[in-house]
Amino acid sequence: MNALLDRHFARELAPVALGVPAALFAAYLAASPSPSALVWLVVYGAICAAVALALPPHVFMAASLVVVGVSTAFSSAVVSVSPAALYASDLALLLIVLRGAAPRPRRAARQALSGAPQALFLVFLFVLAVAGIRAMAGGTPPASVIRSDLALFYWPLLYFGFTRILAEKSLDTRLLWRNLALVAVGFAVYMLVARALGHPFEDPGLAQVPTGPGETVPRNFGFASAFTIYPVLAVVGVAGMANDRAHRLRWTLLALIGLIATLTTLVRGEIFSLGLGILLALALSPRRGVAAGRGRTAVQLAVAAAAALLAVLAVDPKLGHAVVQRSLPFTEQAEEATANADYRFEAMGTGIRVARAHPAGLGVLDQQALNEHELDPGYLVHSGLATLLVFGGWVALAASLLVLLSIVRRSFELNSPSNWVHPAFLGAIVMLSVYSLSAAGLVGDSWVVPLGALVVALRFGLPASTR
Repeated sequence: MNALLDRHFARELAPVALGVPAALFAAYLAASPSPSALVWLVVYGAICAAVALALPPHVFMAASLVVVGVSTAFSSAVVSVSPAALYASDLALLLIVLRGAAPRPRRAARQALSGAPQALFLVFLFVLAVAGIRAMAGGTPPASVIRSDLALFYWPLLYFGFTRILAEKSLDTRLLWRNLALVAVGFAVYMLVARALGHPFEDPGLAQVPTGPGETVPRNFGFASAFTIYPVLAVVGVAGMANDRAHRLRWTLLALIGLIATLTTLVRGEIFSLGLGILLALALSPRRGVAAGRGRTAVQLAVAAAAALLAVLAVDPKLGHAVVQRSLPFTEQAEEATANADYRFEAMGTGIRVARAHPAGLGVLDQQALNEHELDPGYLVHSGLATLLVFGGWVALAASLLVLLSIVRRSFELNSPSNWVHPAFLGAIVMLSVYSLSAAGLVGDSWVVPLGALVVALRFGLPASTR
């Protein structure tokens, strides 16, 4: 008994024993004249690592989503160690891997993606690795290759970290879902408040949306990296509405908040992909029986969305008309908006032309190399499809599609922790994949890949039954 008390006391005292010297050391450095960037990295890195290791898993996962959502607010590198640079998303990745690798009491690995999905994923990573090696052999600097070949490093490391954290025995699944929902709602509320108060959007290049000759509507989706969280929230809410009769009001509120937030981002690719995700989540929900809620959910969601749109039109007619214009493809579009859509189609078409000429792609080229091949570097930013085809050709595209199809099939085969998880996962991952046709998305955006990895980990890393 005394030994047990001693161990408990030591465990409680350990954070204080480590935290006090760390705080004193940080205060000493703050008072010292101009410590080097490397010293600051060590100090702040140690503090962040200590916090990451101390948080409960259901809090750490939500905190990770917070960091992903605010990552673009830190547009410049947090640390530069020539020739490499670390950004906020990179540091979050390292903390997630650290937490996943740290020894913790964990349940036995579920191995939910063993077999074909795992093998195809390794093939996809191999294709990306070969594309990077080819680029470096052609003279592209390694630092540029690593930064451009982001999916090669982010996807496996994030999935490893997230699934290991979800396997911790101290995880409370109920609190996990609650915390993730609160973070998503918090981002959406912040966006709406920022718009209502006229707070300037952090990305000036996206701050104005053309709606007609000489007419623009200010865009503001809060943090520039948080906007893909909103449609995921909407899809999850719709899946809950159609599959969980016990908390229908709660799910309806989540769906409505996510839907309104997505519509007011005025990002057409995201809006259209959300519509597809919602349809898929409804199609996978029961049509008959005790749990049936597909038809009722569709009606309620349509009524709620119409009421919200009318409210927006009444409060801010310009924004309301912009939402209608960006949400309905057959409405008259502004000339600049049509040109923007045409540019994204040109990006996809260019990727297809490159793959026809080079079936294995050109490798992971940096901006200078793309210019030498007379390719607009902006094409890769505006199309994940173009990125795959330019980097790895038809091989990379085929590998990515096979990975997607294999995890979709495995989700159908796997038991769900709750009835709504399977339709929510498929709706969210398909939505993110379709959105990635018109943006780097799941292939190259450092704020979209972590969200996609989180969605996949939540589907395949949680136990079949919840606490």
